[in-house]
Amino acid sequence: LLLLLMSGDNTCIQSNPASYGSTQISASFSSLIGEEDESRVKTQVPKWRTAFTLLVILIAVIIISSLGNDQLKERAGVVIATTALLWCTEAMPLMITALMPAILFPFAGVLDTKQVSAVYWNYISMLMLGTFLMAESVEACGLHKRIALAILSLLGRSEALLLLGSMLVAWKLSMFMSNTATTAMMLPIIGAIIESLRSIQREMDRKNGATGIDMGTVIYDNITTNGSVAEKLAEEEEEEEGVEADPPRFTWFCKGLILSIPYGASIGGIATLTGTPPNLVFKSNLEKFFPNSPSVDFGKWMAFCYPISFLLVITGWHVLVIMYARHSYVDMIKLIGKKLVNIFVPGRFSTDDTDDQKKWKQVNSEIQKKYRALGPLRFPEVVLFCLVIILVILWLFRDPAGLQGWSIAHYKSLVQHDAVEGAYGSDGESIHPYLKDAWIAIVIGVVLFNIPTENPLEGTWLWKAPPGKKFKRSEKLLTMEIVMKKTPWDVLILLGGGYAIAEGCESSGLSQWLGDSFGFLIGQNNVLIAMVICFMVACLTEVASNTASTTLLMPVLAPMSKTLNVNPLFLMISGTISASLAFCLPSATGPNALVFTFKEIKVIDMLRTGVIMNILSVLVVVLGVSTWTLSILGIENNEYIDSWEP
Repeated sequence: LLLLLMSGDNTCIQSNPASYGSTQISASFSSLIGEEDESRVKTQVPKWRTAFTLLVILIAVIIISSLGNDQLKERAGVVIATTALLWCTEAMPLMITALMPAILFPFAGVLDTKQVSAVYWNYISMLMLGTFLMAESVEACGLHKRIALAILSLLGRSEALLLLGSMLVAWKLSMFMSNTATTAMMLPIIGAIIESLRSIQREMDRKNGATGIDMGTVIYDNITTNGSVAEKLAEEEEEEEGVEADPPRFTWFCKGLILSIPYGASIGGIATLTGTPPNLVFKSNLEKFFPNSPSVDFGKWMAFCYPISFLLVITGWHVLVIMYARHSYVDMIKLIGKKLVNIFVPGRFSTDDTDDQKKWKQVNSEIQKKYRALGPLRFPEVVLFCLVIILVILWLFRDPAGLQGWSIAHYKSLVQHDAVEGAYGSDGESIHPYLKDAWIAIVIGVVLFNIPTENPLEGTWLWKAPPGKKFKRSEKLLTMEIVMKKTPWDVLILLGGGYAIAEGCESSGLSQWLGDSFGFLIGQNNVLIAMVICFMVACLTEVASNTASTTLLMPVLAPMSKTLNVNPLFLMISGTISASLAFCLPSATGPNALVFTFKEIKVIDMLRTGVIMNILSVLVVVLGVSTWTLSILGIENNEYIDSWEP
């Protein structure tokens, strides 16, 4: 490893020099704009990364070697600090950094090689793999584009409504797809909408006798992967010198429209247990530290997190519309008021279309034209839509709160357990059924490999084929080629690194020591405790990935709940949700980095908007966790429960 790092020929595949771990982003983005994956850019790793990595590892080895045999938690702390530093600086790819616990924990004597290797893959990893398989098949058949355009055609009738529509689409899709994949899919659609707005504005200016303004070109017509996106944009700007800029109002609105996509995607991942990796990191740590606690499955998570996510997306829309489309928001409120008055006093106000409303009708017609160009629903889209519905229904009713789910019924059929309502036996002990969420996801994933992309009944006596069409063997909805190309294996290894850190924290006693260090919060109001935790995690996730932030903090928050005498779910859920509130910096999360392919977006725009989003979002999260969350989980008092421990 050291020889490899010291060599000067290290290369990595990436599309954005500012983002080290962007291979998956580049692949998804390139496929959506019609470019081949093989054309990704090969760039040399900066030498400072190599030197910094070697220095950090060397210092860690020296410190570990100098510590005594009785200083186990100190040695574990050095390993975790080293991993966290490499994660935050991205001196190595996140996936490679996630392997550092497998190297350093055995060296430090915290865990042996067999122990640390065994925790890198568990049933949470299987759950993630199953959801990846479903998302890849949806993306391959284009069902996500149809859903996106359908929603935009309904809501794209004004600047305020278009902001709401784009945010809602990203929000809904990211509940079941990767946040980064959702953003990469939506950005070309938003680019096409921006271009339509430009052309319509130019046409209206000409009709009104105004001087024609060249609105520029949309980046998706010009991006190639023979260089970085930033370099291509710089070349285009040099070529377009002398071209008059977009009107300030139009440019300002475009900023808000573009930012609505990553913000909606990040918020949508909160709503479902499988929506984003931090949620699964929470679940694995909860079952590790508190195996006797009530199970938090897909249905229960959605019951309390969906309302929080919905409030967040509405809050985010108001922030964006007030900052970037205030005039449209005011006009919409006025129009609603006029229509309400006209109901009681007919004809009191005129509701004829203004120039802006006419323009937006043209934009809406363009969106509908793109939707009609997709044609009728195809066989693979219908099948996948049905499979998604089946998947969600099975998740929701596997072990619903207060009811006996089908997994409990299966458990009772195999084990003669005196079970009563819900997931508890007559002795009050929790039942752990054999069939969990990961089983459902993998079953659906296997089914995808066996369903053809064309109707197998077509051409038979059951289903008449169109004239002149001959039956031919078709591909399946999911193939190994798609899986190997699209599956983010680096995310699965990153999750494994998180499981290793949690195991090392617990076995060394470090997590309990860190929890005790927050003793100054003992006796404080629960709302204050939640606010401190949420702001702490929200700040950390701006400089580290949300998965890494959750991975580092869950083993700390679990024992901290005992020190503060609050329910573990209260602290752990607060920290998990806050890890997805990454709105300020492009390095905070993949969706944020992707939007900088648009020349309209600057870092200051994201920072200005993100600070307001973070503050308001933390308040919403604290509200949700402090009120209905524990009630939905059946917890009456927010106090620590010793019986949940192993």
